[in-house]
Amino acid sequence: MKLSIITNLFPLPWEPNRAAFNRQQFSHLARYCELKLTVVVAWVDAWRNRRAARPTEVSGIPVRYLWYFYTPKFARVTYGLTLFLSLLARFRYFAVTKPDCLMVSWAYPDGVAGVLLGRLLGLPVVIKVHGSDVNVGLENPWQARQILWSMNRAKAIISVSRALKERLESIGVPAEKIHVIYNGIDHSIFHPDDKVPASTALQLPPGRRIMLYVGNLKLEKGCVDLLEAFAMIADTIEDVDLCYIGTGVESDTIRQKAAETGLSDRVRLLGSMGHGELAHWFRLSKLVVLPSHNEGVPNVLLEAMACGTPLVATRVGGIPEIVPDHAGILVEPHDAAGLAKALVDAVNRRWDSEKITLGTKNYCWDNNARQLYGLLEGVVAQGRQQVARK
Repeated sequence: MKLSIITNLFPLPWEPNRAAFNRQQFSHLARYCELKLTVVVAWVDAWRNRRAARPTEVSGIPVRYLWYFYTPKFARVTYGLTLFLSLLARFRYFAVTKPDCLMVSWAYPDGVAGVLLGRLLGLPVVIKVHGSDVNVGLENPWQARQILWSMNRAKAIISVSRALKERLESIGVPAEKIHVIYNGIDHSIFHPDDKVPASTALQLPPGRRIMLYVGNLKLEKGCVDLLEAFAMIADTIEDVDLCYIGTGVESDTIRQKAAETGLSDRVRLLGSMGHGELAHWFRLSKLVVLPSHNEGVPNVLLEAMACGTPLVATRVGGIPEIVPDHAGILVEPHDAAGLAKALVDAVNRRWDSEKITLGTKNYCWDNNARQLYGLLEGVVAQGRQQVARK
């Protein structure tokens, strides 16, 4: 089977740690089919990094970067159309490579543009949805209409959680069209290991415990909520420091609030990290925290649990589906006081790390790729049968 994937979610030469879950999924899927990848890049970023945005190969997958022309922060309801017009510049490429199926990884605008392109090429389209692409996209009624239009015309939809499937059903997408396939974990990287670097090698003060946040530093991820909650209980857990791994627009806000609360020496922003380094930090941490306002199924939580590390997270999206009581504490979003209480409870609780790890064994990329390939193969076979009947 020849598969062409279109997505804005993939590591970039200038952002190598971006959307690593898609890189892992696609590299495993490429074992079963001939896969080509088109990565959508906003024209502003593409222009700034134009020397790097050239055809390449990532994990054995041929990758082409598509310059996506749009009006930044303006007329977002047109983004599906403008992305489709950008894809038309590659029409000959898709026509010549002749894929059997188009898979689009992101609901809007990628899913809308992908369905339009698929109809033009006469190809079946499968859309993978992640969480915020649906939850945030549906807040705008004009975007919501486009998302529903594309979902109803796609041959199948891949959801990373049951909660996300139910959200799509609630707007009118047929349940039988939506298939829940959970993301996986690279267990060769994320696993318990006594041979972690000494805290001194990671430049940690001796005798300190770590509370860790991993993700984009933006408001909807709850990174500022976490700092506010930490400030409430910092005197209660005097030997605990808060570390952030990731980058984003709220980094300056976090630094400023840490300074205002006198916590600058206990709040560290570590920047972006690769998986190898990230696994070390999971193992060293007492606790991993993700107080997001909306989510699909965050891989960071699966990876932390695979290392045996307990969690505090919000009860949103697919998080309750993957975090059992023995692995963490769930709280409501936007509730700094409730989050603060859970942090103290989690830091002082005795957790069974081995039990936490065992609960993640079924989440692996091999299983994910087999399920995904089976679904795509069925979509292609169904399309061929329909053509034969005609």
